[in-house]
Amino acid sequence: MLRGRPKEPPTWKTRNPIPEGFNTAPIIRDAMHKTRIRQVDIARKTGRNPNTIKSFRRGKSIQASILHELSIAIGVDLFRPLSDRLPENIRANPDKANMEALNADKQALQQQIDELKEQLAQLREDNGYLKKMIDIFAAKK
Repeated sequence: MLRGRPKEPPTWKTRNPIPEGFNTAPIIRDAMHKTRIRQVDIARKTGRNPNTIKSFRRGKSIQASILHELSIAIGVDLFRPLSDRLPENIRANPDKANMEALNADKQALQQQIDELKEQLAQLREDNGYLKKMIDIFAAKK
């Protein structure tokens, strides 16, 4: 016997299909082709069945942990092609901003180094003249 009101069926948000650019199968296949690694080699490295690797090569998406595992086994960053396809406002990587700031600092420091090298060369030249003058004065005494 049920007590109270009957429960309403849950309202689930329908899941959007995976966008074509985010299909992991071609990314995995391209990486395997470029590195010339075989399905059986990846299976051996990951401890998985070769048919499981085959399903990863054909499926539309896989878990991030599995993609990480495959990246290590293949030796290629399989996340980069996916992150490159994100919208610009999301893709704006703070590391990119940090790298740009570091490169600007590097250029400023390189310019200072170049200026200091020029000053050092001038000081060495002046030092040579001073040594000659000391030798001349010492010879007159």
